[in-house]
Amino acid sequence: MKILLVCKDIGGYAGKLADYLMTEHDVCFIDTSSLSNRFDRAPKILRRPLKRWAQLRQFKKVLGKAARFDVALIINPAQIDPKQLAAGLNVADRKIAYLYDSFSRWPMTREALAGYDEVFSFDPGNAESYGLKKHYNFIYEDYVADGAPGDYSAFVVMAGKDRVPALEGLAREFDRLGVTDYKFLVQCKPIPGAHPGITFFEQRMSLESVGELVKRSRIILDIAKPGQAGLSFRFFEAMASRKKVITTNRSVVDYDFYNPANILVIDEANPVIPERFITDPYVDVPETIYQKYTLQGWVKTVFAFA
Repeated sequence: MKILLVCKDIGGYAGKLADYLMTEHDVCFIDTSSLSNRFDRAPKILRRPLKRWAQLRQFKKVLGKAARFDVALIINPAQIDPKQLAAGLNVADRKIAYLYDSFSRWPMTREALAGYDEVFSFDPGNAESYGLKKHYNFIYEDYVADGAPGDYSAFVVMAGKDRVPALEGLAREFDRLGVTDYKFLVQCKPIPGAHPGITFFEQRMSLESVGELVKRSRIILDIAKPGQAGLSFRFFEAMASRKKVITTNRSVVDYDFYNPANILVIDEANPVIPERFITDPYVDVPETIYQKYTLQGWVKTVFAFA
């Protein structure tokens, strides 16, 4: 099958999906965030239109090598330049969209959604309101069952300052329990007076670097963005590495892999962590459920492979 996969792949997750698909299919993967920008030194008034023109030309050049595709999968189409998006959809017989952000962050009109044969959304509320197919993110690495205790009691990496107050509340709760070997990373400028256990940094971390820190930690923190109900990749990274999760996302209780022994849902305004949650062992997710969330299971659902 000839597959066109288009995504602004800042996190690197779509690249993992593309690599998996390439093992059995002819895949053209276009990461729009990596398209060249040769006009970054042009006068400001010309910079944006020249950049869009050059990137559209590059986009079409890549498409031209394949001529036509059996299916196009567009991830978060609201993040794709409209002309690039139209060019991609025009060369595909079947059109699929997957949304791994909520409409509160990247809205789409019903008219835009109607341009796809199928639309999957990780947000259960959006799926129900717009008549979309509810789906979820995926485990992008092989199962790691080494049971290593890890270097850090808890780990989180996130971008932006909006969720720092919630993270500070969790830091104080860990401090109360006498647990201080945690690693909390926030990608933004340092916030004066923030909890000393939080480290601020500027350059985005690679997916591989994050994955290594997940494996070296015993608990993964997940602080949902405002308006978010769908599950972030943190849950699937944790499942693959047999790590527990502390989260503010209450919708996780509706998923079949949820186990209160592994996943603690907290009140963002008043986080309480029972000591037993930290000390009790991880409980393995049943293999049949685990496989559902692997790339193999995800691809089978989206592309309807037999």
